[in-house]
Amino acid sequence: MPLKAVMVGTADAVRAASERASAWPGIDVIGAALIGAGDCPLKVLARAPMWEAIDVGGLDAHALILAEPPADGATARAILERTAHARMKLYLIEDGAARRVRLDDLLGRPLGAVDWARIRAMVEGKRILITGGGGSIGGELARRIAALAPAALTLIDSSEFNLYRIHRDLPDAKIALADVRDAASMQRWVSGAQPDIVFHTAALKQVPIVETFPSEGVLTNVCGLRNVAEAALNAGADFIFVSTDKAVDPSGAMGASKRLGEIYCQALDRAGGRRAIPVRLGNVLGSTGSVSPIFEAQLAAGGPLTVTDPDVTRFFLTIPQAANALLQAAAVGLVNPDQRGAAFVIEMGEALPVVELAREVIRLEGLRPNEDVAITFTGLRPGEKLHEALIASDEWRANDLAPGALTVASPPHGLADVRERIERLVMLARQGADEAVREALFAAVAAPPKASESEGRAAG
Repeated sequence: MPLKAVMVGTADAVRAASERASAWPGIDVIGAALIGAGDCPLKVLARAPMWEAIDVGGLDAHALILAEPPADGATARAILERTAHARMKLYLIEDGAARRVRLDDLLGRPLGAVDWARIRAMVEGKRILITGGGGSIGGELARRIAALAPAALTLIDSSEFNLYRIHRDLPDAKIALADVRDAASMQRWVSGAQPDIVFHTAALKQVPIVETFPSEGVLTNVCGLRNVAEAALNAGADFIFVSTDKAVDPSGAMGASKRLGEIYCQALDRAGGRRAIPVRLGNVLGSTGSVSPIFEAQLAAGGPLTVTDPDVTRFFLTIPQAANALLQAAAVGLVNPDQRGAAFVIEMGEALPVVELAREVIRLEGLRPNEDVAITFTGLRPGEKLHEALIASDEWRANDLAPGALTVASPPHGLADVRERIERLVMLARQGADEAVREALFAAVAAPPKASESEGRAAG
């Protein structure tokens, strides 16, 4: 049975979209709900000066098709709420075809104009290496870079399957099955690739897991980062480190390990030579272990959807947004040496309640939250915060160099001091001394900065 659908929009938008409606498989467009004046080829079932005034529930259809995209994520979420209340599914038109609205459509947070000319200038003819190159962010980054004519692209990952999958998409890329924890392996692979730029995306990122196994978190997120950064700088490459908002005033071992990585990169960057730039992202929707696939799996099983706390909020990005933001921050940061020691923070608008994300997943199926599918609360997990932040209590906003990105500065840490903290921490982690690791990790990120006189002048 074809899905009975009503198209909604201005007369001009409906007229243009209806020309292709007959080719949409499984969809029977029975009429239109017009916003404003004008005529269209479809039977007009409703008309109103604005979409909010249209009686969606009175349209006697299974789906609503937006003839033009909503202005922003908030508008999309409001339309979705009304269609779900009427137990209708929501579609939009993309490249002339009707498709279901997805969760990422509801974010509606453009990161500003992406300067592809500047990004191409950074990538074209250059040798690029990506750790975690088969992962969610690393893989998306690789696909974008591959389209910008690099001289060579090398992808390192410790997952055989991830490498197999990304190599099917990018057969011209060189792949390496290697672990960032192995310093000798990183030196060998990076030296062999002779990259101009290294993007470091490899990490352990699941807060509860790293909280339970802090030694493992340190060995990957701190020792691994140090291994890759040193290999990159030894090879004469610039280094871009993918960090997280959980590094801001961290409450858990994962966030603290990422913050120490930021501190190390900032100290390297201040020391001169090739660049070492941390870039902070929020939660990436659809990435491995992110909340959206969990919600979708719970919904497929009939629910309930589980949220830690009714008040918990998070900053969200889509995978394409995350990749674009990384490239933009790198392209701008690498040509601005006066910003040495700064971190880039991606602007992500207002933090969203996670419970609202759960509601949207339910509504996307044309169902009503807590009527058709329940939402339950399980309590915050160890290491989690109720609310994340983008700028730490000891940081301040510096010059913003790119649309959609903040540049933040912090008191300078001396490189020798940071290296000493890391070395002690890694030694404890190799012993599996989890409690000592946890204590040393938080002491390392909370320690007052020690900077040489020259580093202090450079940072000022």
